[in-house]
Amino acid sequence: MNAQSDAIKRIQAQEAIGLKLVHAVTEYDRKQESKRGYNPHALPIYLSAVQSVIDAMDAGKTVRQAILANFSDRLLDACLKAVGEAKATDAELGRI
Repeated sequence: MNAQSDAIKRIQAQEAIGLKLVHAVTEYDRKQESKRGYNPHALPIYLSAVQSVIDAMDAGKTVRQAILANFSDRLLDACLKAVGEAKATDAELGRI
């Protein structure tokens, strides 16, 4: 029963993270709509990246590692913030 309970809690946590990320990427896309050079095809790409984050977490990556591997720039910081993580460091971004 304990292993099953732990698995359920893990799945619920991943679902909560997924919902937070979906909210973050849709909010980011909404803000981008009014800007010059907006890509109307970007949202499905962002949502695919959210699914990749969930898949990476299923494979054993931490939420931070998974987000760092699937997002970049301002959207990366927005996603990290959405799940309660600090902004990406220069070392994580390969700037050092």
